[in-house]
Amino acid sequence: MHQIVILGSGFGGMTVFHHLATWASSHDVHITVIDERETFLLKPSLPEVALGEKSVRDVVFPLRKVIESYGKFIRGRVHRIDAKAQRVYLEDAAVVAYDTLIIALGGKKDFSSIEGFTEYGYSMCTDILAPQLYTAIENFKGGDVVLGSAPMVQGTRTPDVPFLEAACEGPLGEIAFMIDVELRKRGLREQSTITCFSPAEIFFDDVGDKVHEAFGALAKKHEVGVVTKKTIDHLEVDKVMFTDGSSLPSALTVLIPSYRGADVIVESELGDEVGFVPTDENFRHLDYPNIFAIGDGAARTVPKLGHLAVAQGDTVASIIRAEITGSGKITSYEPEIFCIMNMGKRKAMLIRSNTLYGGTMDIAYYGAISSYMKTAFDDFLLRFKGKMPPEIMQKWLNLYLGRLQE
Repeated sequence: MHQIVILGSGFGGMTVFHHLATWASSHDVHITVIDERETFLLKPSLPEVALGEKSVRDVVFPLRKVIESYGKFIRGRVHRIDAKAQRVYLEDAAVVAYDTLIIALGGKKDFSSIEGFTEYGYSMCTDILAPQLYTAIENFKGGDVVLGSAPMVQGTRTPDVPFLEAACEGPLGEIAFMIDVELRKRGLREQSTITCFSPAEIFFDDVGDKVHEAFGALAKKHEVGVVTKKTIDHLEVDKVMFTDGSSLPSALTVLIPSYRGADVIVESELGDEVGFVPTDENFRHLDYPNIFAIGDGAARTVPKLGHLAVAQGDTVASIIRAEITGSGKITSYEPEIFCIMNMGKRKAMLIRSNTLYGGTMDIAYYGAISSYMKTAFDDFLLRFKGKMPPEIMQKWLNLYLGRLQE
């Protein structure tokens, strides 16, 4: 029996799992999914949790029943991976053997590297931090709101991967616009400022000029300021300090930290110099061909975006199927930036761009339809337990967005 082990059950891990589940049992293949969580977390909905539009309960579903319909689920923290022996060691001393390993553990959000974050900072990046941000916004009485990201770090083993200054700035823009709406509703906007900062020369440096223009126009309309080429140094009780000696006054600071590879990847010597797993263009480990890596923990995932993890999962699952069954078409990986930013009042901005990867698509569409698309996608993903919408829906979306591009 061929043993496939998937580490992590986020967007990438669940995408691979659902693909494999359709044929594994008929080809003597056993699937094991290992995750320290018992529930899937819909991370793109955490900004809504931070603004009180949803609770954490609304953006999760239990994993065990879904996975054990087709394979085995182990809740546990991975302690070490022995790539030569093809073994995964868990903290409770359990050992899981594999023939094929898919690493989809996500990235480590390095809040500890930001001095003062624990005392003075907030974030929407986890299901622990998002409710804390909600409480802070509820108690906010007006003042300066500052949102920004720490610099992105990248290794050197995959030199063909685009370099970015920031890991993913979409959630920052989303939170900024949603806070604007909230403060206006509470009559606090006139005594408040909202400013986004970026370490890059351009806020959203992973998209093209059309998206920049659309975002800039909306930022101006909502009175959201943007400052660039600012690298965070530390936080103080009433300000954000930057490495160039400048600062921004802040009564509420919301941050996305630098991403690094998971500790277990570093300790197992499977990562590059910053801990991301280096792979070839098919997401196969550069040193171990029976190990794949997808999602935020993979060196090729630039920026750190769930949509890329799904596309990578599609490709990896098709490669594994072709190798084991001798059939099936390989799904090519065609990276693009795709996200929908909730902007309050049932409006959202849909962003789709592949200019970072040499393409010409660069779309930003603001309005109620974009908001409806986000709601429909989130509801589908939760209702169907991590499955992506069917291919026909993707074709309809491509047709619709193609018309916007014309």
